[in-house]
Amino acid sequence: MIKLKNVFTASVRVFLLAALISTTVSAPARAEEETGPAFAPPVTKTTAPQIGPGVSNSSKLVVVLDPGHGKTQGHYSGCSFEYNGVKYYEDEITMKIAAYTKQYLEQNSDYTVYLTKDSAEKTVPLEQRAAFAASVHADLFVSQHVDAAPGNGTTCNAYGVSSMAPKAGRYNNELALQSQEAAKTILNQLSALGLHNRGLILRDSQNGTHFADGSLADYYAIPRYSQMYGIRGFIIEHGFINHTSDLTLFLSTEENYKALGEADAKGIIEYLQKAGKNTFAQTVDTSQAPQGASSESKIPAGPAVSLQSTS
Repeated sequence: MIKLKNVFTASVRVFLLAALISTTVSAPARAEEETGPAFAPPVTKTTAPQIGPGVSNSSKLVVVLDPGHGKTQGHYSGCSFEYNGVKYYEDEITMKIAAYTKQYLEQNSDYTVYLTKDSAEKTVPLEQRAAFAASVHADLFVSQHVDAAPGNGTTCNAYGVSSMAPKAGRYNNELALQSQEAAKTILNQLSALGLHNRGLILRDSQNGTHFADGSLADYYAIPRYSQMYGIRGFIIEHGFINHTSDLTLFLSTEENYKALGEADAKGIIEYLQKAGKNTFAQTVDTSQAPQGASSESKIPAGPAVSLQSTS
């Protein structure tokens, strides 16, 4: 688990905003990159994440939170960074952030909230995450991540928050615009904490993947599958784990994770209060979208997520 160290004075914190301290970074962030088939497989009892029951015709606003990455073959698949002898893992951080986002949202009875997994020790195939969000009629699907950049032995110069969102002007254009607006609303809440807002990152497929209408698909799997399923979906990057200021000021303590999680929740609430329920999935041409995302998936509930550090 993440060890919490180094209580900095205010003057040291200011100094660290410009500091670049030599250390070790591993596994540069690959925020759910292009992978998998062009269309997601059906949701079934055996392939859907073991989280919660399906929702059908609910008047509540449904939010699906996706803690990025998780263990694959015994190793965390997200980025990691060692600083002052402490190793920080994206997988553990995103699980904490998602749990706090869920906790904050559930204080409001108007929201039903699901996680795509219940532990940093688990991972879920990318297409199944979006398929699960579609199966519970998600009004918003937010994949939560932490960024990193190659440092060549030193901490990186990149810093701040960003969102990998679907590109507008092609397949399901109005849906893409809605996803972009929701992502920007969350980024604004995060920047209010003091994080630099890097804005939206819109990237085309690099391997020739196309949507059903022949237009070029998105590079990142989460926005691509979300577009296919007709749900508002995107990735939020919560700062750079290998930028000293982002790490020490925003990504290294339980208090940090709670603040980030609650900022996400406030952005989600702000957007959904304006936009309301997602009606796009009800009008999407299902002959052109992935098949099998049943609204009545009977998925057993998973264990509760602990919000306390065990270090």
